[in-house]
Amino acid sequence: MNADRVAERRLSPPPDRHPKTPKLKLPKSACDTHVHIFGPQERFPLAPGRNLTVEDCTLDDLLTLQRAVGLERALLVQSFQHGHAYEYMLDVLTRAPDRLRGITSPAPDVTDSEIDLMSKAGVVGARFAYPADPKLDTRMIDRLQDFGWQTHYFVHGPEQLAAWRDAISATPGKFVLEHMLWPPVAKGIASAEFRFVLECLDTGRCWVKLSPRFSAEKTLPFADTLPFIHALVARHPERLLWGSDWPHPNYFDPMPNDGDLVDLIANWIPDAATRKLILSDNPAALFGFAPA
Repeated sequence: MNADRVAERRLSPPPDRHPKTPKLKLPKSACDTHVHIFGPQERFPLAPGRNLTVEDCTLDDLLTLQRAVGLERALLVQSFQHGHAYEYMLDVLTRAPDRLRGITSPAPDVTDSEIDLMSKAGVVGARFAYPADPKLDTRMIDRLQDFGWQTHYFVHGPEQLAAWRDAISATPGKFVLEHMLWPPVAKGIASAEFRFVLECLDTGRCWVKLSPRFSAEKTLPFADTLPFIHALVARHPERLLWGSDWPHPNYFDPMPNDGDLVDLIANWIPDAATRKLILSDNPAALFGFAPA
């Protein structure tokens, strides 16, 4: 392991482990489409070259959190801290097959048998993150279409988006944009970056995860995100999702309480029928859950 890399590793603050009971009652089968699980690290160690130290946030922790805030399903997204290891994901998905699906980060030399194994366990797509690898593996994206996998993208900032913009537009099949592609809030909803998000939605093959992570504000209610979220909800609610990013790794501002994050949804999506569509119906159809 590179000693300099270890010296640069930051300690990621833990989540608030005392979630409030939200005032908002979520619809049946509500799904959080962006969660991570870490550990138990004694059995499933993180990648040696990772840039964060995180404490265990296990399946049991996730289920406790979901019961507290009224969520019933989740999409498990592979963190950068796992590298390409997927053993932990197989363990988790097979323990809660009715309520979990997974998005992994496949290694360049992953075999068809491994992909098939992951598919049977509940993996439905692959994540490509610019911070993890700026070189986008478009051949892998094309290959995974044969297995019915979706493509999920993480980019952070205008420069990263510019590097991948054309490839994202050319994605075959279904694709998902994480954290709304981090549009620069200072530029407003007329920015080229946010217009690109809308253009992707207009293709009919794209889904977008509503998220407050791109906010420039350090505490709730992250009001600067509202114009962006309302614009998406008004345009294509049938292809929107919601993701909390629990347990909020790599978040160094005051840690939000997940009950408060759920209550934000009432302002983001005031209409109950549209909330059901985004929180329950859309993820059920896209990720292969039983109908909500």
